[in-house]
Amino acid sequence: MASGWNATEVHGETNYPDVSKDITGYEEIHYLANHNIIQGYPDGSFKPGDNVSRMEAAIMLTKELGLSTENLPDPGLKDIPKDHPHYDYVAAVVEAGIFQGTDAGNFEPDRDISRIEMAATLTRAYDLENEPISKGFKDVNDHRKYVSEVASNRISVGFPDGTFRPNESTTRAQFSIFLARAMDDKFKSYLSNAQVDPNFEEVDNENIRGTYIWHAENAINEPDKILQFAKENDINLLYTRLDRTQDYSVYNKFVEKAHEAGIEVHAMGGHPNWALEKGEERLKMFTDYVTSYNKVVPPRQQFDGIHLDIEPYVLKNWDGDTEDVLATWKSNIELFVNEVKKNSALETSADLAFWLDKHQTPGQPDVSFSQWFIDTLDHTTVMAFRDAAEGSNGIVEVSKKELEFAEELNKELIVSVEMKENKNAPHISFYEEGKQVMEEELDKVREQFSDSSSYHGNAVHAYEYWRDEN
Repeated sequence: MASGWNATEVHGETNYPDVSKDITGYEEIHYLANHNIIQGYPDGSFKPGDNVSRMEAAIMLTKELGLSTENLPDPGLKDIPKDHPHYDYVAAVVEAGIFQGTDAGNFEPDRDISRIEMAATLTRAYDLENEPISKGFKDVNDHRKYVSEVASNRISVGFPDGTFRPNESTTRAQFSIFLARAMDDKFKSYLSNAQVDPNFEEVDNENIRGTYIWHAENAINEPDKILQFAKENDINLLYTRLDRTQDYSVYNKFVEKAHEAGIEVHAMGGHPNWALEKGEERLKMFTDYVTSYNKVVPPRQQFDGIHLDIEPYVLKNWDGDTEDVLATWKSNIELFVNEVKKNSALETSADLAFWLDKHQTPGQPDVSFSQWFIDTLDHTTVMAFRDAAEGSNGIVEVSKKELEFAEELNKELIVSVEMKENKNAPHISFYEEGKQVMEEELDKVREQFSDSSSYHGNAVHAYEYWRDEN
C-alpha cells in the first residue's frame, strides 16, 4: 500500500474528503500537511483511522526534525539493508537516538507503532523533561517515565476512563495530534470561552493568613477537606500547586467554593530548573495553562494569581555559577511577569529566601537582588523560616530588610514560616514547637509589623504539615 507519509512536496492547502472539521485532529492534520510532513494517499484520502507503522513514524520525524540522511553509519538492522527504499530515514532516527531496534536486531518497519512507543519516540525526539504529576494511569506499569513525560507536556493525556492504553496501536489522526502538540503549544487547547458572570464579586483580602497546597493531588483528591481546614483556621489565601496534565474541571469547583468562603486561590508552580535557560519553556507552559484556564471559566472559578516557587540555590551549579543562575532566573521572572500581564489580569508573586538580599542584581550592581525581585512582582512571600519571632535570628529580624524594600517600592510582602520537620536544622521550623507556639509567634510578627503599609500577613508552609501537627 502507498504510504501517506512519504511525500516530498505539498502544494498549497490540503483538502482531504475524509477529514472534516468535525473529526478530532482536523487542525493538526492540516497543520502537518501544510508543513510538508504528511500527505494523503493517491486517492486523495487521509484515512485518519488507519494505524501508523514504525517506518511511517520514522519518516515523519526525520522530516519534521530536519535530520540529515547523508553519510550516516549503518544502523545494522537485519530487516533494513542498505538497498531498502527507506534505509536513510531509519539510519537517521537510529543515529539520533529516537528509535531503537528490537532485541533480535530488527527494525520491524511495517509493524504498527504502539502508544507507549509513540511516547518513547516523542520523548527522545523532543528531549522532553519530566516533572512530578499527580495523574496516574491504571494500565501503565512499565515505561512510566515516557508516559509521564508526554502527559506532563500535555502531548497525550490519556482517556477519560483513566487509562493510557499503552499497547494499542496509534492511529494516523492520533499521531498527527501528538506531533502537532510537540511542535506547537497552540494545539494544547483546553476548553471553550468563558461565560459572563456579572454577579461575582472579586475576592481581594488585606490581612492574609495563607498556606501552601504543596502537592497537586491534595487539591484534586480532598478539596472539601482543604476548604474545611481553611475555614477552621481563618485561612484566606491558598497557594495551590497545579498538575498541568489535568482537565480544568478538576479545579473549577474548588476555586468557586473557595471564593464563596472568601478565600483567594493562587495557582502555584515551580522547579529549581525554572531559573535556568532550559526551564524557560516549562515556565511558559505553566503560565499558559493558568492564563488559558482563566480565559475559559467564569470569574467565580478563576484563579486570583500565579505564584512561583523556584529556589535554584538547591541546584548543584548554584555555588559555582551563582551569577549566571541569578541572571537567567531574573530573565525568566521577567518573562513570567510579561506573559501573565499580556494574557490576563492575574496577580504575580513568588517565594524569596530572605538571605538573597546579600546578592546583587545581574546588570544592576547597586541593586540588591531581593529589591529587584520585590519590585518586579505584585507581591512577594519572604521565606523567613525561623521558629521564633524575636531575637537577632528571629522572623522579624531576617525579614526586616525585605519589608524595607517593599515599603520603598510600595509593594506588598507576606511573611511565611515552616511547619515541616527538619531534623538537621530544627530552628527553621515550628514542627517541634507545634501549632500553638507558631500562632503565638506569628501574633508577635503581626504586632511588630503592624505599622507597615507593605506588611500583608503570614503564610504557613504547608497545609498538610500544619494539618497533621499537634
